Amino acid sequence: MNISLSIESFPLDGKTVQDASDFLALFQTDYSQVLHRPLWQNPEARGFAVLAYTDDGKLAGFASSADIVGLHHYEWSVLVHTDYRRMSLGTALAEGIEHGHSQRQAESVLAASIETPEAAQFLESLSYRLDFKEILMAAEPMEEMALPKDLEVRSYNGEREELDALLEAAFDEGILSVISHNIESPDRNVWVMARDGKMVAAATLLEEGADLWVTAFAVDPKQQGKGYGKAFLLWCRHHAFAVGKRQVLLDVETENDALKVYGKSGFHAVDTVAYWKKAAEAA
Repeated sequence: MNISLSIESFPLDGKTVQDASDFLALFQTDYSQVLHRPLWQNPEARGFAVLAYTDDGKLAGFASSADIVGLHHYEWSVLVHTDYRRMSLGTALAEGIEHGHSQRQAESVLAASIETPEAAQFLESLSYRLDFKEILMAAEPMEEMALPKDLEVRSYNGEREELDALLEAAFDEGILSVISHNIESPDRNVWVMARDGKMVAAATLLEEGADLWVTAFAVDPKQQGKGYGKAFLLWCRHHAFAVGKRQVLLDVETENDALKVYGKSGFHAVDTVAYWKKAAEAA
């Protein structure tokens, strides 16, 4: 049996989206997030897919990669039909992904996988090494909530120096290029929480289909332990209800001290996603 591979840039055409959606439906595990399904038809998204078709037009394997934050840092994943997993099809798709990264001058690359022994074995065979893990967490929208009287959440309005100071204290200076992208991107909205006019927390909200993503979420380290994180997350759930979203999603590293805060704010774990780097890059 012959299998042909092709590369298609985002936005994917309607037939490809239908074929890929039908392909994902064959699996019990939900691979839609690691394969960037919400971005497939987004004309603003920077990414591509590698497709493997059989002679009779059936999709045997699918891989996709996306520049999530618009800084030439790509995340990719691959999925192969169980009937074709002993034909080195996964390796061929990964080579297609690598070619696509070279064409797009990717500055860094992470492979993402739902955590399984089989995925780990496959990526190790490609000379990837585990870099870190994140838990994908979800919560339902909240119809009613009220902030304490001394707190307000407002859209970012140019307070860049104060925002940078808060984020750099919570993360490191690497976050500044990310927040610049978030501020400039029309599909991302930066929100800040203030107490008596002073910024105490910040988050970027991104609408992807029926989902609302919370990213770059941070509380001023000097203000932690006062309930601001929980209050902001509850507000995000209420905002999701207001804009008609199905669920609120966020990623958090497995060793993040804030895991308890997310749990207390109504978020539950969906999957653990492992992120891998090429051995030379991880060294």
